[in-house]
This record gives sequence, C-alpha cells and structure tokens, in this order.
Amino acid sequence: MSLFKHKIKVLVLENDRSRFEYMLEQFQYLIREIDASPLELDLNKKDFNSVITVSKLSQFELVVEILNLNGFVIQNNDKKIQEILAKVNNKYLDELADYASSIDLKKGVNKTHANLEKLITEGNYSELIKVSKDITYSPDTIKNARSGVSRAVTNCMIKTIEKVSKYKITVDEGIKVLLALATDNDLKYLKHDELMMQAANVAFELCTKNNEAISNLVKISNQKNVDYLINLKAAAKFSEIALSDETKYKSQIKQATKELNIRWLMNLVEPFRDRLSQDENENIDKLIEHIKGYFA
Repeated sequence: MSLFKHKIKVLVLENDRSRFEYMLEQFQYLIREIDASPLELDLNKKDFNSVITVSKLSQFELVVEILNLNGFVIQNNDKKIQEILAKVNNKYLDELADYASSIDLKKGVNKTHANLEKLITEGNYSELIKVSKDITYSPDTIKNARSGVSRAVTNCMIKTIEKVSKYKITVDEGIKVLLALATDNDLKYLKHDELMMQAANVAFELCTKNNEAISNLVKISNQKNVDYLINLKAAAKFSEIALSDETKYKSQIKQATKELNIRWLMNLVEPFRDRLSQDENENIDKLIEHIKGYFA
C-alpha cells in the first residue's frame, strides 16, 4: 500500500471560515486517514490558509473536487491537483457553454426562480434539473439552474455525511442516498460521471463505519444497474477492509464467498485495469485469489 501523502493547500476567505470548518468536519468523519493544519492567517491578515493531508488518491481527488466546486481556492502547484482542477473546471465550463447556446431564447414564458441558491445549498440537485428542463423559465434561470447542479450534488454528499455522523439517519440510509445519486439517469445524461463516481466513493467510505455496513460493499459489487467501475471499486474496498483482519470480518468474508461471482469479476476487471489505482488492482486480485482458495 502506498505511504505517499497528498497535500492540499486551501485559501479560506474570511467570510467562508465557518463553511470550510463545516466541510472539513464532514471530511474528517468520512476519511480515516486525513489531517488538517490549524487555520493560519494569510499575509493579508484577513483570510486563512489550511493544509489538508490524505493518503489515498481516490480520497485526494474527492476532497479537491468538492472544495473546488464549492468555491474554495486551492493553492498548490502540484501537477496532479492542476490536472484534477483542469479536468473538472474545463468539463463543466464546456458543458455549460454548450447548454447555454442550445437554449431557444424565443421560447418560454420567461419565469424566474427565486430559490435557486437555496436549492443548491440544500443539495436539491433533482429540483435544479427539473428547472433546467422547463422552457417556461427564462434562459438565464435555466442556465443558472444547470450551472448549479454540480455544486448541489457535492452539497448533497456533504449533507448526507453530516446526517450519518450526527445519527439523523443510519449508515445504510446514507449509503442508499449516495447510490441513488451514483446511478441517477439525469446526472448520467448531463455527463456528471465524475461526480457520480465520487458519490459512490463516499458510499464506500461510509460502508467502513461499522462491521455490518461493510456487507453493503458486497451488494454494491454485485449490483447490476451501476457503472462497472463502481462494481470493481466496491470489491476493492471490501478486500482492503475485510482481508486486513480476517478474524474480525469472518462473517463478511463468508458472505462474499457465497455471493460474489468470481468468474464475472475476473473477466470484468481486465478492461478496467488502467482506470483503477495500483492498490485497487492489487486488492481485487487478492480478493479473487482468496475466494478461489476457499473453494480449492
């Protein structure tokens, strides 16, 4: 397993301090190996800096994307961070430009919507999508609704983490919300594939919160209505956790030997090797060999 630490230096504007601290609290609940330096005053003596450190690449990408989409400035010159930011920003700017140019300015009744920002803050991405499809709204309203979908999705993820961490909903309920997001056909149509995958990653992390929840990873691995990459990443996460302590997770491993179709998993993983991390590939191979050995 890689011991490399990924560092994310964040500029936190004076008025955004409480919002940053709230998001950081959710990240710290979700990700076991995450550190954040205390907020330090910037040179202007008004704003703040913080350095967030994570170990795993998938978690690193998750934190960078969510912070960026929520308006926080990431100051690192790290090449990988620049690649993530460029991919996310260019993708959504291009999509928004294409969508804006497709709006027929002559149609509609030119209604406005007074609560778009509230929908974004609440994470109500489905309602934003409805507004963006309704040609009775003004072109600017449609455009603003569409441009807010990505922020609303990240807010939905963060709020789900908060609800689980504060026992407002169970871990299983939180996982259900996130998997619904990860398989949402409207988001797929809007090409928000990266955000859907991040929702799945958040679900995977929630699965590690208690022994019973880990069994959800087996179910996700077998789920038929999701991207194959989600199936594989769920299997990799299960292997990472369960096979790290076979005594502790004996019943979950027994469940996996009964329910996972190893032949299907072996065939599935090969075309996706280059889209999985080295650790994920190793964990899937380890799981396959372990279950094969069980039946030997």
